[in-house]
Amino acid sequence: MRRTACVLCLALVPGLLAHDGQAFAQETSAGNVLPRIEQGSAAQNAARRKILFAKMMAEPANLEIAFEYASLSAQAGDLESAISTLERMLIFAPDEPRLQLELGVLYYRLGSYDVARNYLNAALKAPNIPISVKTRVDSYLTEIRDRTAIDRFNGAVVFGTRFQSNANGGTRSDTLNLGWFNLPLPDDVKADSDFNAFMLGNFLYSHDLASQGDRFDVQLLTYGTLYGEHHEINTALAELTFGPVFSLDRFDLDHTDFGIYGILGGVTLSGDPYQLSGGGGVMLDKAFTRDTRARLQIEYRHQGYRDSELRPNASDHTGNDIRVVGSLSHQLTDRLAVFASVEGERQYARQDYASNRQIGAIIGGTYLLDPPIGEGSQPWTVGLSFGAIDWRFDGPDPTMFTTTDDRHDAEAFVQGSLTIPLRSNWSVQTVLGYRNVRSNDEINAFDDVSVSLGLMKSF
Repeated sequence: MRRTACVLCLALVPGLLAHDGQAFAQETSAGNVLPRIEQGSAAQNAARRKILFAKMMAEPANLEIAFEYASLSAQAGDLESAISTLERMLIFAPDEPRLQLELGVLYYRLGSYDVARNYLNAALKAPNIPISVKTRVDSYLTEIRDRTAIDRFNGAVVFGTRFQSNANGGTRSDTLNLGWFNLPLPDDVKADSDFNAFMLGNFLYSHDLASQGDRFDVQLLTYGTLYGEHHEINTALAELTFGPVFSLDRFDLDHTDFGIYGILGGVTLSGDPYQLSGGGGVMLDKAFTRDTRARLQIEYRHQGYRDSELRPNASDHTGNDIRVVGSLSHQLTDRLAVFASVEGERQYARQDYASNRQIGAIIGGTYLLDPPIGEGSQPWTVGLSFGAIDWRFDGPDPTMFTTTDDRHDAEAFVQGSLTIPLRSNWSVQTVLGYRNVRSNDEINAFDDVSVSLGLMKSF
């Protein structure tokens, strides 16, 4: 049963990677915001701004000097200086769309969306507006419309196909060595390849509450797959999370959110009800800088499993689950982002062989690649991640014949992805992965190579 659950979790990863969008940074309303430069570059930034300020005083109508000074001020988080510089330049160039665009962006970063919208709309009315400026203006106007709406809805849907060299997580051996006898194994526990068609949906509805920065979020994750041969692992999964998210800025905890949420979920396997779950969680999200963000989640679920003809002992897994996840992401450059997460989980089941403790970690990154074809196309996204999970069970697996020790599995995996944007928020993604599970009993040890190709629509 646990093996099937792992396969489901890994199957969700490709779509989740694809949904890592190029989102706008969230910054709060204040005179200054988080800087966009590392601490070591702050002194160089300040020295250059001092030189540019003197040049501005000598050449007040020089737009290029003003633009550079405003850009460095914005990088340092001093948006007030950047805004006052560019607004002063409007006296000399009132119809310059670049000025109006940059002012719109700066007010957007401050959270002053009405003022930002006015400047961006003025930029669109300028004669002979460059295409590059118009594209940026349209992007920010769309984002402002989404952010100022009381109700917001977005998400992504992925359709695709996947090949697995070991779809059923079976053993590679034809026999089980009992020391004094080699036991022939039935076909249903041997490794077997297969194709499947899958669908992944990730949907988020957010409602702004009356308090500044607070909201109520509802998120639905769905997953379904149909196999060509192994119909016994045809899967349908859905999980709903819902609850309020509170901004802690009111307590002088800047750029920090705290959320409380409920959890409802269900899984069917080969058309039979398999698992129902319910519980809740808490979340703490903190932006340390514009480029560095951390999150801590603690979740509780009660998981009820139902027996079926194919899985007559599924109810042995019924029990409670506690999960703790800590994650950290950092934007190293405009192109390269890295992330890491550590997870601990404790499952209490009716039978010891199904109860276990898990600890795991994942590290990875994404890189924006200039497209080798299609001039002016959006950048391609290359992703790479590595992970490991250690499983320690409270009792021996009843299927074990060669040991009476408590079951112990060690899992490692690597995954690479390539996402190619198309038009109208469509993209193509291919994912290549390898998974290896070692166990203190050979029948639970296996490996699997998988490759998938999917088409994603985001909205």
